[in-house]
Amino acid sequence: MIKVLHISRTMGQGGAEKVVYQLCKDISIVIPIVASCGGSYVEELEKCNIRHIVIPDIDRKKMTLVIKTFRTLLKIIKDNRIEAIHTHHRMAAFYGRLLQIVNPSLKHIYTSHNVFYGKRRLLRFALSKAKIVACGNTVKKNLVGEYGIPDSIIKVIHNSIEPGTIKPVKTVIDKFDNNMILIGCIGRISKQKGFDIFIKSVSKAVKQNPNIVGVLIGDGDKRNEIEQLVDNLGIRKNIVFLGFQKDVISLINKLDFAVLPSRWEGFPLTPIEVFSVKKTIICSDIDNNLEIVHDGKNGLVFHKEDYNDLASKICKLIEDSDLKNQLEEQAYQDYQTDFGYSVFLRKYADVYASIVEHD
Repeated sequence: MIKVLHISRTMGQGGAEKVVYQLCKDISIVIPIVASCGGSYVEELEKCNIRHIVIPDIDRKKMTLVIKTFRTLLKIIKDNRIEAIHTHHRMAAFYGRLLQIVNPSLKHIYTSHNVFYGKRRLLRFALSKAKIVACGNTVKKNLVGEYGIPDSIIKVIHNSIEPGTIKPVKTVIDKFDNNMILIGCIGRISKQKGFDIFIKSVSKAVKQNPNIVGVLIGDGDKRNEIEQLVDNLGIRKNIVFLGFQKDVISLINKLDFAVLPSRWEGFPLTPIEVFSVKKTIICSDIDNNLEIVHDGKNGLVFHKEDYNDLASKICKLIEDSDLKNQLEEQAYQDYQTDFGYSVFLRKYADVYASIVEHD
């Protein structure tokens, strides 16, 4: 088995962090260690007897801190006889390339989890000796078009999630009676995820259907702003903040459907999580979302930033139960066919195996 050090900025809530956790937990040909500045997944790693080592925040670029972080990573690699590093952030990839210069035999895998712009020279340098994985076709196109990475050396492996066991999770949403329509918005409460768009759409939709309840699952730096927006719009009784939740799958199972109003994405896990429990979703029409959600087939799509359009789609899905049922059936089928967890694991296992074969 190969010893692999995963380098991530954090191990907090987020799709990339979940992918790291899943790779560590379920790839049997690898002995993993994780280095990050910490987060909620550290406890989950420890439950699986996977070692986590705290390092400084790799996104901080003060030279003294960069030197300290590099030395810390170098010591981890030497002390644990690491044979390969798997980086999950652009600065992590930069550290990875520096570590390869000191350790020429060190293998480097980089997974691009998002679409980026700028810092072209930095990323090309960072990836010059790496095996590159893109979490979706849109992310691959970004690497090719923005950074000039050859198409032929980028492997696409779609993110997936392990089929969850539905548990009887108790939350405040249990107090609502069956007449209420629970619509989830899941993820970090940040500008990227568009929670403000969701809140504005709910304020429009409740005028047509006052039984709507927007359920926000997640936390983030914009939470106070979103809470203020809710109060300004006078819809506090129609919005529930659940904060960060470990068992998202069981909560999604309680919803009528979900909304993903993102302004940008890498390859979002939320639609796959929703599909895995035979639910459907309404998402913004950015290319990354459209790799998973097909309008009128397994979900509905609205124009990015257009909360009026989103509100109309919410009302449409509530009013047309036949359409909702059809979308749910196809969503679950697509999860099984296109985004299965076993396929995700096998493809990553092949990447790790190729490192050993070409050693």
